[in-house]
Amino acid sequence: MLRRLVALAASIALTAAVMPAPAAAATVACRPGTGSPRCTVWTGKVDWVPDGDTLMVRVGRAAARSVRLIGVQAMEQHRYSPNPARRRGECHALEATARVEQLVKAANGVVRLTAQHASSSSRGRPLRSIAVRIGGRWVDLGSDLVQRGHALALAFPGEGAWDQAYARAAAEAAPRRKGLWDDDACGTGPASGAKLTVWANPDAAGGDLDDEWVRVGNTGPRAVDLSGWWVRDSGLRRYTFARGTVVPAGGRIYVHVGRGRDSATHKHWGLDAQILTNTDPAHPGAGDGAYLFDPQGDLRRSFVYPCLVRCGSPLTGTVELKVKYGGIEKVTLTGIGGSPVNLQGHVMVGGRYRHRFDEPTILRPGETIDVPLAGGRAVLDDAGGEVRLVTADMWTVACRWWGTGTC
Repeated sequence: MLRRLVALAASIALTAAVMPAPAAAATVACRPGTGSPRCTVWTGKVDWVPDGDTLMVRVGRAAARSVRLIGVQAMEQHRYSPNPARRRGECHALEATARVEQLVKAANGVVRLTAQHASSSSRGRPLRSIAVRIGGRWVDLGSDLVQRGHALALAFPGEGAWDQAYARAAAEAAPRRKGLWDDDACGTGPASGAKLTVWANPDAAGGDLDDEWVRVGNTGPRAVDLSGWWVRDSGLRRYTFARGTVVPAGGRIYVHVGRGRDSATHKHWGLDAQILTNTDPAHPGAGDGAYLFDPQGDLRRSFVYPCLVRCGSPLTGTVELKVKYGGIEKVTLTGIGGSPVNLQGHVMVGGRYRHRFDEPTILRPGETIDVPLAGGRAVLDDAGGEVRLVTADMWTVACRWWGTGTC
């Protein structure tokens, strides 16, 4: 018996020595096309779909886990159930859930999950891009949702492989009034036809939360009551306008991210940290948005940056930009078009400093305007740099560079 046990142990040891160790998780290109980063890949089986950006998925023999889709944000659902009749949620929420359910069912519940970092998570849930194979081709759930207007594009730090594609899909869906981009999809709302505008300042100077804001403007001839309306970023955070909030004809209301004392034109979100994502030259798709919803859940106006589709400015070719970067610094704009132009909604950017034209600023043909970059302090590098006039959504209207800079 002892000899048999010794022989068996030797056999097991030999087998272990010649068998390969468990293989590391496989990797694939995160997205089609050249230049894609690599992603870890898993295969899973969907138990059920709680909402438009969350699925319950089993991987291997592990119990089903809640998995959060990378790159998208569906409207909020309040009641979750495998039975569609029992679900409840905001306008557009149930449509997103139904679409994900439809795609998963067409693939018999089998899904491919990918992520640049296996540890990526959101609120305790693994962050994954999810695709299903239907009719011999892979269908990316996030891309499908954004293209159909069932979800907003939402960048997640560390998982930027999909950012630019999703942002472009959203920009293409908006003018087609797909899904949530249809401003009366939930029914005719208050102030129908109101001429409202939205833009935001995501790049707060020195991290000052009072300098990060969302601006709601009214270019129409009548005041608009914003009671119960709300603004949000691409994530879950929202600010709801109190009863009696009115934006006058030709006026505007600022919602500052931080804390402060409210007035008729300046409101405060009351947050303790910045929420609007800054653009990153190293990741062209990284950005965010500010969205204005009416009380019934219709998206009435939006401001999304950086611009990727149908970009431009009426100022292009009508202004000349000059920069004096040595000694007493000076940046000058000159009107070179045939008619006056309004600089409102544009930003002068030079290095880390900028000047925003938040209110109407008229530049007439032949007129010049000196633009302060940092209160008269020297901020431009004599060795090289650039100054740009850009739209609020980061489209370059005019640029001047010197030395080692480039435009």
